[in-house]
Amino acid sequence: MMLTFSVAFAQLDQQQKDMEAFSALVERWNDISLAADERLVAVKELHIAFYQIYPDTVLFYLEEMRELAKRDDRPLDLFSAHNRIASLLEKQGRTSDALIAFGHAEQVAISLGDSARLGSVYGNRGNVYVQLNQYVEAVRHFNRAMEFYVYAGDDERACKMRMSLGNVFMLIDHYTLAMDQFEMLQEEISEEHHMGYFPGLLELNMGWCAFKLKDYDRASALYTSALTTLEREGKGFFVAGCHENMAALSEELGALDDALEHQVTAMQIYRDLGSRGDELECLLSIAKLTLPSDPAEALRMASENQQELLAQLGYDSKRKLFHVLYQAYKVLGEESKALEMHESFVLYDDSLQSEKHSLAVLRAAYEKDVEHQIETLQWAGEQERSLQEIKQLKTVFALVLGFVVMLGLLITYIVKIQRWHQNKRDKLLSQIDVLRSKKTKKLAFEHSGIELDFDLLNQSLGRTLNETDCKVLNILLENPSITNRDISEIANLSVDGIGSSLRRMYEYFGIKETKYKKISLLHTAMNICERQN
Repeated sequence: MMLTFSVAFAQLDQQQKDMEAFSALVERWNDISLAADERLVAVKELHIAFYQIYPDTVLFYLEEMRELAKRDDRPLDLFSAHNRIASLLEKQGRTSDALIAFGHAEQVAISLGDSARLGSVYGNRGNVYVQLNQYVEAVRHFNRAMEFYVYAGDDERACKMRMSLGNVFMLIDHYTLAMDQFEMLQEEISEEHHMGYFPGLLELNMGWCAFKLKDYDRASALYTSALTTLEREGKGFFVAGCHENMAALSEELGALDDALEHQVTAMQIYRDLGSRGDELECLLSIAKLTLPSDPAEALRMASENQQELLAQLGYDSKRKLFHVLYQAYKVLGEESKALEMHESFVLYDDSLQSEKHSLAVLRAAYEKDVEHQIETLQWAGEQERSLQEIKQLKTVFALVLGFVVMLGLLITYIVKIQRWHQNKRDKLLSQIDVLRSKKTKKLAFEHSGIELDFDLLNQSLGRTLNETDCKVLNILLENPSITNRDISEIANLSVDGIGSSLRRMYEYFGIKETKYKKISLLHTAMNICERQN
């Protein structure tokens, strides 16, 4: 009883603190003697801290923020207001209103000419369309967001949009297409990016695709690597999810003891995180795994939590619950109970199969349209598109939505693109070899290899390359395909330092490539020296 009172008082104390903090932020907003910037910061903090507790009140103040920004001609704050309003409406399930608000945010971003903010709008709208099961629109928006982020030079967010594309393909059971996206993403982030837990999450998704494609050895390796990264980064939910996926793999391979161990670990993590629904899902899986060796214990776990399981879980889990109860009662000789549970199992099984059939029909239609949309967007990405072209794309998309595009066409296109990139890489390397063979005055040969004329490069660029830049370029002369990590070991510098140097030189030399940047950088530098020879 004392513990109960302690918890209650702690909750009341926290509520009091929350109310005081909330009131303080509202007072700052209402204090018109304060500068507009300070008042707007108060609303932003209000949104971040209290959108879950007081969503309607926060929405009211965000709308006031929008009106102030509009009145005082503050486009950045106006964009922020529209975007925050849309995100809050989305979380409230008001998807139609959210899409309208995102549209207002898009118009502000267009007026600013801000590619990064346009990327944010398209990415957020893509998430809304995923919630609505409108996968074609989701693919279109994630692709567009990725293009905007690439143009803005925000490679990290571009990578996250490619992750979202892969997730859409997983939702419609296109695991091969999803894996293609994830593998491209893995290549893009392996050298140039340091994104915390993101590589672990990527490997977790790749592991699930490999599992669904029955490549169990690869799935196991990916899960093991993902778990290491996610544990190191302290991402509890993802760690638990990884254990659940490893349990499914172990069960598929017949290693029930390993599967049970992973499920118990996942359940404990969810319990520590206070995620009761996920904890119950694990409990049900543990009961199912326990059933062959100890039906009485499986029955106890399932029956004691039956009402809570029915209240919190979906059709598939309810079906699994009644199947466990049916099997347990049957083994234990309680025939009437077994029959009762079997009838419930059949009821939920029929409902689930009907639901799966409906989803399968939808997915079949979406798959064809998604394939066409990917092809359309990929080809369009080769061109510079104005706002008018974006509108035209929408019109074209509406006209061709009903046409069937075979998967083979998409695969053929992807292969062509890959070959194009490979041919370009090979051509650049060949040109570099030709420049090496010329032995011009501007390319001085020494016992250690070739060295560039950096005085000439500095003069041509109109800026000075630092010592690290020079080291990196000379190392690239020896091996244009070398990784950042290998460069760091040769130069005795940090990987981050190498990355910063490369990004700086990409800007100096005007390198806009998305692939083979280091090769293009070296080729450009050597050409400058050759032209001045």
